[in-house]
Amino acid sequence: MITVGVQTWRTDLLLSVRHRPNAALEADLQRLLTAEVSRLERLVSRFRSDSELTAVNAAAGRWVEVSWGFVTVLTAALDAAQSTAGLVDPTMGRAIKAAGYDEWAGQRTPTNPGVHRGKWRQVGIRPGRRQAQVQIPAGTELDLGSVAKGWLADRIARTVHRSGHEVCANMGGDIRVIAAQPWTVWSDPGIPGDTGAPVDLVDAAMATSGIGRRAWTGGHHIIDPRTGYPAQTPWWSVTAVAATAADANAAATAGVILGDRGPAWMTRQGIDARFVSRDQTLTTGRWKQAVA
Repeated sequence: MITVGVQTWRTDLLLSVRHRPNAALEADLQRLLTAEVSRLERLVSRFRSDSELTAVNAAAGRWVEVSWGFVTVLTAALDAAQSTAGLVDPTMGRAIKAAGYDEWAGQRTPTNPGVHRGKWRQVGIRPGRRQAQVQIPAGTELDLGSVAKGWLADRIARTVHRSGHEVCANMGGDIRVIAAQPWTVWSDPGIPGDTGAPVDLVDAAMATSGIGRRAWTGGHHIIDPRTGYPAQTPWWSVTAVAATAADANAAATAGVILGDRGPAWMTRQGIDARFVSRDQTLTTGRWKQAVA
């Protein structure tokens, strides 16, 4: 096994392949991971003045020239909104800041308190003079953090697999596996006393969303777009299994936001999921069979 890593976004990003020790391959994997993380930051970081997302947010209400790479990430976020009926909404950037996320992250980007509701259906994408153009509704800001790590896990896993390797890309808990033989990964509920649960993946993904790792006095980073405030939920974390890491992340985040109705929603969607609170653990779909 060869594993390389990058520590950023207050988490560990890991890339592993099934291969005997090989210094050249390890160096190639490290360069790939580092380059892809840097590229994603230039596209969608809210904390970089030179990112494409910052330019889009600064021009809310107007069309802005962007790269097709940015459109790819934005489209994944809009797909997540569509699949969750708007529960995972990329236009909640102001609400996240108002809730205190940026202060927790050590960034000086204050936003006036108040209700900021999502308007993902009003996001526009069209061909531009050189590449593409994007327009977001006036008075909103994008935050693509919810989908970005899952999108990155999917992209890197596909890239490495095209080179002929069995691969596991773990982008801070958003995990994508493409392998010939099952690859065992573990959920990370992030709650004391719960060691998580194993799942065997071949060409599939697992992601965990929760309120424990990015939380502060009076709030956390998962916003309910129906209210504009941090979700009121009994779940410390929700883990979901899906075809892609972006899909798994969207489902897990929706499960957190839905609270007590989350398990029933997962069941209707046919998604294998694990809900963890301080006093109980619930599972849906084939999860129990998978961990047995």
